[in-house]
Amino acid sequence: MKKFKMTLVASSVVASLSALAMPAVYADDAAPAVSVSGSAAVVSDYRFRGISQTYKKPAVQVGINLGLPAGFYAGFWGSNVSTNVYASPDNGMSMETDWFGGYVYKLNNDLSFDVGGLYYYYPGSQASNLNKYNTFELHVAATYKWLTAKYNVTTNNFFSTPNSKGSTYLQLDGAYPLTDTVTLNAHVGHQWVKGDTQGASNDVYNYTDWLLGATYTLPAGTFAPGWAVSLAYVDTNAKTSAYTYSGGTGSKFLGGPTAVLSVSKSF
Repeated sequence: MKKFKMTLVASSVVASLSALAMPAVYADDAAPAVSVSGSAAVVSDYRFRGISQTYKKPAVQVGINLGLPAGFYAGFWGSNVSTNVYASPDNGMSMETDWFGGYVYKLNNDLSFDVGGLYYYYPGSQASNLNKYNTFELHVAATYKWLTAKYNVTTNNFFSTPNSKGSTYLQLDGAYPLTDTVTLNAHVGHQWVKGDTQGASNDVYNYTDWLLGATYTLPAGTFAPGWAVSLAYVDTNAKTSAYTYSGGTGSKFLGGPTAVLSVSKSF
């Protein structure tokens, strides 16, 4: 089992908040037919569902959201990842690319619903057909004001874990606007991995993760409008035996507590 992922508020600090932030496109007559938005970020550690994807090292991340007519959306998100996490340096996997799409329906100003899918694709992967990390997830979500509940399920094996089709992740994310420039971020989620590997249950990979942090966004009229700085505390109760990886001369447990710093620019 080699992988987990997720993106945050302010581009990526909340890399536990949602596989990608819900695009601001709705079934609303006043909405533009097509809109394009994006972000770029540097983060101190890329955490997906609380698990480091960069071997506790920094990452550079970019994303593009395309808002389409009638509430549909599509987009791309990418980040560097560590070959120490993905099998070995010989595997050739140093990048994750996420391709997503879906539909958002806005019932009113407070309540909206989202259905869609996300494909995690790893260019250059040399893994065998039985151990490919490429994974497709479907999701349904509901957002009330600043709170979002989301259910994710895989349609194939969960990031190369044998017999794990149908693994699920349930999450609750909050982004509370404390002021016009400061947002409080909170997240809790639980990963269930189905099936077994060579007779041993995959539930060794089950765990809960959580996050608490804040984002400061520089407003228009300042020296750097659209830039944001985020700081979050991230932790899990993942089993050390399941999420300890070797690299170089040592090994690291990738699910322990940490502070994640992000500097991002939206456009």
